[in-house]
Amino acid sequence: MTSPPGKTEQVRATSALVLAPHYDDEVLGPGGLVTQLTASGAVVRVLFLSDSGGVATDPAERAALSQRRRQEALAAAEVLGIAGLDHLDLPDGGLDQHRDAMAAGIRRALLSQRPELLLAPSPLEISADHRAAFRALHETLIGIRPGDALWPVTRDLEILAYEINHPLYPDLLVDISQEVETLRRAMACYASQQEQHNYLEASLGLARFRTLSLAPEIEAVEAYRRLTVDDFRTYGPSRLIAELGGVSPALAPVDEGPKISVIVRTKDRPELLAEALASLAASTYTQADVVVVNDGGASPSLPDEFPLPVKVVDLEHNRGRAIAANAGIAAARGDYITFLDDDDLVEPEHLATLAGMVGAAGVRVAYTDAAVGVYELSDDGWCCVERRLPYSRDFDPELLLFDNYIPFHTLLIERALCEQVGALDAELPFFEDWDFLIRLARQTPFHHLARVTCEYRHFRGGGHHILGDKPRSRTDFLDMKARVLRKHALNPEVDIQRVAETLAQVIDTLRADQVVENEDVNRLRRELADRRGEVQQAEARYHQLNGELQGVQIHQQVIEESERRTREEFRQREADILRQTQDIHSLQAQIDGQSKTLRQTYDEIERLNELIRTMESSKAWRMHQWIQRRKA
Repeated sequence: MTSPPGKTEQVRATSALVLAPHYDDEVLGPGGLVTQLTASGAVVRVLFLSDSGGVATDPAERAALSQRRRQEALAAAEVLGIAGLDHLDLPDGGLDQHRDAMAAGIRRALLSQRPELLLAPSPLEISADHRAAFRALHETLIGIRPGDALWPVTRDLEILAYEINHPLYPDLLVDISQEVETLRRAMACYASQQEQHNYLEASLGLARFRTLSLAPEIEAVEAYRRLTVDDFRTYGPSRLIAELGGVSPALAPVDEGPKISVIVRTKDRPELLAEALASLAASTYTQADVVVVNDGGASPSLPDEFPLPVKVVDLEHNRGRAIAANAGIAAARGDYITFLDDDDLVEPEHLATLAGMVGAAGVRVAYTDAAVGVYELSDDGWCCVERRLPYSRDFDPELLLFDNYIPFHTLLIERALCEQVGALDAELPFFEDWDFLIRLARQTPFHHLARVTCEYRHFRGGGHHILGDKPRSRTDFLDMKARVLRKHALNPEVDIQRVAETLAQVIDTLRADQVVENEDVNRLRRELADRRGEVQQAEARYHQLNGELQGVQIHQQVIEESERRTREEFRQREADILRQTQDIHSLQAQIDGQSKTLRQTYDEIERLNELIRTMESSKAWRMHQWIQRRKA
């Protein structure tokens, strides 16, 4: 598994659906992301799967707790900004027993809400209800094919698996540091749960642990694993869980059913053979044996303690695919035959699924779907770089005359029917399986289940495929195809007419799909037109605000110029005041000097006055005054 991302990302969506097994999972799992989405204007709804009534055996107690938690969910939804809540009310603690009901509820929610984003619990969770919710989602999506009402709804659906009570292996981290307080308020609404255990702090502990690969300023992070609808369509449940880093769930062995012989053709590819046999060893179906046909190569070594009986048929020389298959059929002892080339794989449910199909009355041939895995060689060996589902079509005998749309290892065939139609054509170096299927189709209809249970592997540049990397560039490709067509053209006019009619039906189906796609395109165009109208309004508002901004900027320039002049005047006045202050100080000094001189003068006058008073009070002055009066 790769290391956690070293950076966070922002998730954008206009609508989202949260699958929550219990009331409070929408907070403890993706609560931070939900808060961010609703704050950005996204419409988020939650589908609660269980009644969350706990494991109480008393019906009244269970009902009371369920009702209390539902009311708590309403309060928490208001805190998070969630638009609406839906409830399946399935038994808490027993969701695995109600996967069909959950799948039906999820399907209804997808069809009615058409979300851009789906948030679902990780299959690695400790809680059995959480794992069951993921399995129910898998059941909902695994069989989606063109023509299904869910096909246009889910074609661009983004799926994020979230964690609550067990870490997953994330490829997306979302910074929720700013949403922690909102989560505290939302979980405070779930008093019934917080009274039992501090679930919030446990969840925040995981959120803090997720910051270890990030910058120190990030305080809390939610971790997610990105998935697509094709991941669910092209992987069986056990294989998908393994791809996500989990341990495949303990699958119950299937001990009842018809005896099946698996014919494995091989030649000098021990590594691939070991992988093919390992995939068979993981099978849940116990009523099977394996026939390994070695087509002239070195005698293969088999794994020790293989859980199924194994028989090896060694051909002395390389005899080709048809004769190797015939040798396997001759050595088989099962009631039914299936094939597995050494470069392909089956999933644990493959044989049990096929066995269940042929258990129906009158079914002699059944087949499922095979995903194509494209592998390229890297430093770590062969790595799957592409996974697709080109083969998934219900049985159509006329179309089978035109081309083979059924991978050979997806089939389970009644052994008696193999003997009835005869051996595979040894004159065909390839297309021997197609020829064989045409002959089978003339004896009985095939029953198809649109579910991937095996993998058809293509190794680019590996030289493993009988037709090479570019089969249509082979000079004998079209010749051999024409040979098969001529072989079965017993009534060319009728067959051609049937093929034409079948192709017309295929074209009609494609056109119907195109109509749906066109409707989606038109809907997107309308949405785009609405968005363009919003953009135009926004642009007009922008120009208006820009004009107002320019006016404000001009006004600001006027104010700045006025402030500049005011500051200049202030500086001039400040200089004048400084000069005037200096003059005042100078005048004050002069005044002080004059005041001192004046005080000295006053003192002298006072001294002289005192002398005069002294003189006037003397006898001589009084005599002088008397004499002067007498003279007068």
